[in-house]
Amino acid sequence: MITDTLIQGLTQQMVQARVNSVDVRPFQFATLFPVRRVNGFTWSTISNQLGRKNVAADIHSDNSTTVRKRRPMFESAKGDIPFISISRELTRSELKEFQVAYALAKSPDAAQLVQYWGADVDFCFNGVQSELEYIALKLVSNAGKLVFNTTTNATMANEFNLDYDVDEDLKMKTSTNWGDASNADIIGDLRKAVKAARKKNLHPRYALVNMETFYKICSSEQIIKACASFVANAVGVAQTPSLEQVNKMLSSQAFLYGLQLHVIDQDITREFSDGTFTSGNPFENDRLVLCETLILGSTQYDVLAEPQFRGIRTERAHTVIKKYGVDDPYSEVTLGQSDAIPVFDTAYRNVYLRTDGQGW
Repeated sequence: MITDTLIQGLTQQMVQARVNSVDVRPFQFATLFPVRRVNGFTWSTISNQLGRKNVAADIHSDNSTTVRKRRPMFESAKGDIPFISISRELTRSELKEFQVAYALAKSPDAAQLVQYWGADVDFCFNGVQSELEYIALKLVSNAGKLVFNTTTNATMANEFNLDYDVDEDLKMKTSTNWGDASNADIIGDLRKAVKAARKKNLHPRYALVNMETFYKICSSEQIIKACASFVANAVGVAQTPSLEQVNKMLSSQAFLYGLQLHVIDQDITREFSDGTFTSGNPFENDRLVLCETLILGSTQYDVLAEPQFRGIRTERAHTVIKKYGVDDPYSEVTLGQSDAIPVFDTAYRNVYLRTDGQGW
């Protein structure tokens, strides 16, 4: 049976202050997919992502009829917003420790004993953000595809697949594996990808990669030589370039139209329902995504009203944090929940490149 919080002296205001103080800067999904509340628990993409931007006018004689240009078809992907949930508990023995500390405190105030409850609030809040980060970065690096089920994912309460059905001609591969430092033609592969994008009226400004792929790029003999100064090349002392140096070199390539690398550096640990863990960057290795903007969509959410909830309940944008007691087994539960999903609005306006030379 659910009861009020078992943390003596703990108030809703204390938990809300803790939730508001959690640092969300390590997470990138809210920058790539800004958070937006919707009316209801369904998501949808912005329509008309493939509409041509610059359609030329026709030349007419004075007495001819102007040809009406077709409007782009207004279509969107849509679906149910999934439910994300994560929890932790203070056991009976841990509650005993808090009770003793509270009794011995000079000023009995749960805020002064935050070590007994604050970490669980942080854990659950960050757990929700981590799952949204995982979804966002997997979607982008896998060309709009994602598969979840309740066996391989412990924080989703339901199974769902996402597939934006990106056109196959937006998925490309490099001429060689960029891990082959001696033979990789990175500049040539980028030129082909940018050229293919522009033929589709796409104008990519950014190339998204993870740190592992960036390491292969800046370790390439071609890139090292292209980034080195004339003097360094002449005396053979060229060194591995920095991101700034690589981007400066790319900006000098007229056929790349100012393309700049943007490195996605992230590490997410996920616990599965069978108790196993996995850690790593959700943005896949050997992937490069050419995009026109760093705002790739939106994180859409709504919040379920729970007027009868017993316990402490707080909200911060898309995330709900709850704290409550349980009679059997006697414990204090902290729960993080969200009805939210990153929606990949620009899925059809990107070019997806496998940099290992393999097909999709």
